[in-house]
Amino acid sequence: MGEIGTSYDAAAAAWRAGPERMYARMAEAMAEHAPVDVAAARVLDAGAGTGVAGDAMRRRGAGSVVAVDLASAMLPRAPALSTVGDLTRLPFRDGAFDLAVAAFSLNHFTDPVPPMIELRRVAGALVASSYAPEWAHPAKDAVDEVLARHGFETPEWYAVARADANPGPGDLAGCAERAGFTEVWSDVVDVDTGMRSAVDLVAWRLGMAHTAPFVAALAPDERLRVRDEAEAVVDGMPPLVVAMVVLTALR
Repeated sequence: MGEIGTSYDAAAAAWRAGPERMYARMAEAMAEHAPVDVAAARVLDAGAGTGVAGDAMRRRGAGSVVAVDLASAMLPRAPALSTVGDLTRLPFRDGAFDLAVAAFSLNHFTDPVPPMIELRRVAGALVASSYAPEWAHPAKDAVDEVLARHGFETPEWYAVARADANPGPGDLAGCAERAGFTEVWSDVVDVDTGMRSAVDLVAWRLGMAHTAPFVAALAPDERLRVRDEAEAVVDGMPPLVVAMVVLTALR
C-alpha cells in the first residue's frame, strides 16, 4: 500500500472529524458538473477516501456507486460497495461504469495520465477535481508552524506529492486528452466550504493525512496544547473558500 495509503489509514478518524466536511462541500460542487446524466448511472468513486463524492452522486440519483481507495480505513462502511485498489490497476472490467468520479485523487500522481487511462477504460465519462495551483489559505502555514514547534516534520511522501500537485485547468485537460478522452472541459470554481471558525480551520489542518498521525502520537496534554495554540493563531482568519479545478471528459 505504501506510505501514502498507510498515512491515510492512520488519519481516518481525524479526517472524518475535520477535512471530510470541507471535501463534502467540494464534492457537491464538483457533482454539478458531471458530464452525463447521473440518474440511474453506474458510478465509480475513484480514490474515494470516505466516500463524499459517491454520496453526492447518490443524492443525484445514481443507480450504484462503487468506491475504491488504497486506504481501507478511509473507505465507506458498506464493504459490498467498496474495495481497496490502485487507480492505475483497477479491478474492474472494461466499461463497467457510466461515470468515474475522481475528487482530489488525481493530484496524488506525479503524472495523472496513467490513472486517467485506466479510468477511461472502465468508465465512459469522468469528472475530477483538484486544488487550483494558485490557491492557498493562511491557516495552512500558521498551523504548520505550530506543529513544527512541537517536533513535526513534513513526511517525505507529502513533500514529494506537493511538488507536482495541483495542475491548472489547462494542464489537467491536456492530461485527459493524452489519456484518450475526446470531449474535455476544465475550469476553476470557488467553493465556500462553510468552515469559518478557528475550531473548523484547525480541525481541517490537524485532520489531514500528513498531520493527523503525528498529532495522534502526541501525549494527550501536548495534543491539547497543539490544538489550543493552533486555534489561537488562526482566530480571525478568513473563511475556507477553495479555488477548485473541475475537469469533465467523455470517452
